[in-house]
Amino acid sequence: MTGGSVDVALLAYGGPETPAQVAPFLERLMGRVPDAATVAAVKERYALIGGASPLPGITVRQARALQGRLTRDLPGPVRVRPGFLYGEPSVTDCVRALDAAQVVALPMSPFSSRLTSGRYRAGLAAAEDRAAGGAGRDIPLLEGWHASRGFVGAVSRRIAEALDGSDAREWAVLFTAHSVPVETVAAGDPYVEQLRQTAAKLTRRIAAGGSRFGFQSKGRGGGEWTEPEADAVARDLAGEGWKKILVVPVGFVSENVETLYDLDVVLRGHIEDLGMEYRRTRPPNDSPQFIEALAAVVTAHLAERPATPADRAENLPADG
Repeated sequence: MTGGSVDVALLAYGGPETPAQVAPFLERLMGRVPDAATVAAVKERYALIGGASPLPGITVRQARALQGRLTRDLPGPVRVRPGFLYGEPSVTDCVRALDAAQVVALPMSPFSSRLTSGRYRAGLAAAEDRAAGGAGRDIPLLEGWHASRGFVGAVSRRIAEALDGSDAREWAVLFTAHSVPVETVAAGDPYVEQLRQTAAKLTRRIAAGGSRFGFQSKGRGGGEWTEPEADAVARDLAGEGWKKILVVPVGFVSENVETLYDLDVVLRGHIEDLGMEYRRTRPPNDSPQFIEALAAVVTAHLAERPATPADRAENLPADG
């Protein structure tokens, strides 16, 4: 492993932390000014989950915990800072404040997709564009850790916590993740295949009665989206005689409106209307197991990277 200082940009989508931030957040997300009806509908959703998104705060805690873990694991100084695609601090502000010998970006999505990691790469490129004031660095994006032992173990721990004290064989597990346009998958996007790989690894670790996969939070833009939808899978499970469903939002590493509203309000209502019991696992958030998994992604990358002139310069004696 190379020595020297290390900076990590911990990248996430972001979310409104107050009702007043809903409209600006939507404008960034949509790329246009949202109409009043859309703003009102989204504000209503956030009102039902406490008035704001918990995601930014969770990301800040993840960054602090990861910095503490990497400080123990690495020989040189370490900084971990959050940056958001659609919030503050922005990806640009985050990245331009980092100047260590080695700077890497770690997305808070373990799955590779042009709709997630692709946007993070575009954000990094914009931040580093020399014509726009950037430093011109090629900052690596540490993506595709969906099947890592650490991530799978962190989600497995959440499943075990949710089923603690229950007969796991009585529960059908419903893995969920955000739906994407079918055309994205048809173009070779690895997102769905990576989700299946993760779900398969998790299924081998748990003792539940059965497992299925369903997509949630389909976009409003029309067109075909990945199926089956989670509510349709729940309907099938009810038809098979299941009475209890444990929902595992494997596509999300932090609580957000899509877990707290789309699942805990909308999907829960659907499942209970079918006469079944609803239970959901928490995402990894800032659990010790998840922070350890993130640290492993960073240290594995650094171990494979050869020393650069900047690394060697940092390791010279002070009077060298």
